[in-house]
Amino acid sequence: MNPKYRTPVRRLGGSALIITVIGILFAPLSKQIFSEDTRSSVLVNSIPFVALFIALLLLFMLLIFIVALRFNGKLPYRMYHPIERLVVSGIVLGVVFLFQPWLQIAYRYGFLLLLFSTLIFILWSHVVPQSQRLSAGVPALTTRQHVTAGVAALVLMVVMAAYLINLNRPVEPYGMRQRAWATLTEERQQQIRDDNENEFTRKNVPFLIILSLIPGTFVYLIVRELNAPESEDEHTAQQTAVMAKSG
Repeated sequence: MNPKYRTPVRRLGGSALIITVIGILFAPLSKQIFSEDTRSSVLVNSIPFVALFIALLLLFMLLIFIVALRFNGKLPYRMYHPIERLVVSGIVLGVVFLFQPWLQIAYRYGFLLLLFSTLIFILWSHVVPQSQRLSAGVPALTTRQHVTAGVAALVLMVVMAAYLINLNRPVEPYGMRQRAWATLTEERQQQIRDDNENEFTRKNVPFLIILSLIPGTFVYLIVRELNAPESEDEHTAQQTAVMAKSG
């Protein structure tokens, strides 16, 4: 492990591990420590949840430290700022989806979009992009980079859209009680099937396809930089480091 990662991994990762163990062991241990009335209190029952929440928070902080240490000063502006704008757009869309009264499925995914966009924004805001001088020396994107990134984004979008469409496809009894559904005639059942399928195809499918564009765009912006050629400054810095080690 790189020495610069050891301190945050040891402190934050170790603390998260200890708190997780406490949260898991608290329930069986509380039976030996507390009376039944004490165990039934809200405070005692919330301790495992709070412990696991704190552990997840510490792990997220560790992820921020590692990403910042790894990528500070290394990401070009052409990658950093589009992702920043994409994440901000995800936050705005998440808020809009949560407060719009027309499409139920948008409300359902609005919170998840807002949550993940906010977490990524917090993470991304701790990363410092390259200086203007280094970004100016980054070679232009090639056709190969655009094609490779486009294919990766398209594959992700198709897989994600297909998964979400299959996950949200309406099924019997379409929000009714099973007993009430069984009392309907076959003609009425078929009419309800057709109405739900038509509404799903007309409203929900386009929304789910559009929703899959967000992670697809995110993947495109990242993949197109993976095979980017090194700039002259980076190449010179690597050569200097190799010579210093060999000398």
